[in-house]
This record gives sequence, structure tokens and C-alpha cells, in this order.
Amino acid sequence: MARVMWRMAVLGMAGAVMGGCAVRLGGPKPETYETVALEASAGASAADVAAVVKRAGGDILLLVADRDSAWFADVATQTGIPVDGPGYTGGPGMAFFTRLEVLGDTTLTVPIDAGGRLHIHDALFEVSEGRNLDLMIVSFAEATSARDGVRTLLKYIATDVGGTSSVLIGLTAPSQAVADSVSTLMRAAFRNALDCGDTSLPTPAGGLGMNLFYGPEARISCESARVLPGSPNGIVARAVVGR
Repeated sequence: MARVMWRMAVLGMAGAVMGGCAVRLGGPKPETYETVALEASAGASAADVAAVVKRAGGDILLLVADRDSAWFADVATQTGIPVDGPGYTGGPGMAFFTRLEVLGDTTLTVPIDAGGRLHIHDALFEVSEGRNLDLMIVSFAEATSARDGVRTLLKYIATDVGGTSSVLIGLTAPSQAVADSVSTLMRAAFRNALDCGDTSLPTPAGGLGMNLFYGPEARISCESARVLPGSPNGIVARAVVGR
């Protein structure tokens, strides 16, 4: 009887160890973020923007606005979400709002070989130990070629963004035609939030103030998205950061 009980105890401990290994091998649980990408209109107040974010249930906000830092700070106060930025490169301010811990950020312009330059605000946030989320806002306002601009952006991501990070990118363009071209070219590497979930959303009338992309799909997915009506329109997507 003693030998039987001892054997059962050993088997029980082995099962516990194996179960613990199974949990660890499964990795951390996915984290879901309602992500809002928005370009504030000329007459929008901080309260207006905060109201849009709250109605959308936003956890993360990528925001472009031609406002000073005090206005962005007011948005942070009224949403209750800390702000990273704004960053300025000679045009509108670019900022991220999230409760995640920031590991580092930068605001810069990147020259395009064919002419012009990209305006970028880039920040890395910690989702959990060993799991990071890179947020980017990129303006094509001075890109002379959508194709060369996208090539420059992808090169920047390949050399400056960690290969183990999930990435969310908000893209702004000077016209709908440029935005459409950029969106088409980005498909080779990143998914458009308009195409996430089970159905694809049509580009709304007047376009989006900021297009939202995510990737790589092995690390981040998108469950659903919807257009936020306004002038210009925004978008909210349910982004799921996996491993």
C-alpha cells in the first residue's frame, strides 16, 4: 500500500510539473486594445476628441493635430489616458495615448531617395515582459512618390523596429489618391484595419484622416473595425497582441 501511495504521489507531481510546463509553453494570454486612429479637424477641441475616444471605448489613440502640446495634454486629461508626445517635425503634432509603459520614442524625418521625406513619430511600449508594441504615425505629406515613400518606410521598419515587436501604424497622406496608393503598396507587409475581421469595410466617403495598419500577423491580429464619422473620418480597430 505504501508503494502504491508513493507511486501515486510521484505521478501526481509529474503531472503538476507537466501541467505547469504546458501553461508556460502556451505563452502569455493575448491582450486586446481598442485602437483609435484620428486626425483632428481644424475646429476640434480637446473635449471633442476626448468624446470620440470615449464613445469608441479607446484604449490606445494615435492622434495627429495642428495644435500645441498644451492641447494634447488637455486631451490626455479629458480621456484619462497618458500621452506620449506630441512630436513635431515642422508640421502637425503627432502623439500616442496609452496606459502601456513607454520604453523609448523618437520623432524624425527620413529622406526619400526619389525626393521628399517622411515625417515619423515612433514609440515602443511594453505589453508584458518580453512582449512589446511599436506604435508609429507616418506622414506622406512631403513624399513625391507613394511607391518610393512606402519603400523608405519599410526599410526604416526593417532597420529600426525590433523584429519581435507587434506594430500598429497610422498613415496620413495629402490626398485620397495618395492614401489609396500607399494602402495598396503596404499590403505586401502589413494589413489594413479596414480589412480586418470577417468582412472588409469600404473606404468611407471623403476617406480616412488616418489609415491604420497592423503586423506582422504572427504577432498581432485584428478582430473588428469600424469607421468613426467625422471631418475627417477616424477609425477604431480591435487589435489583439498575441506573442
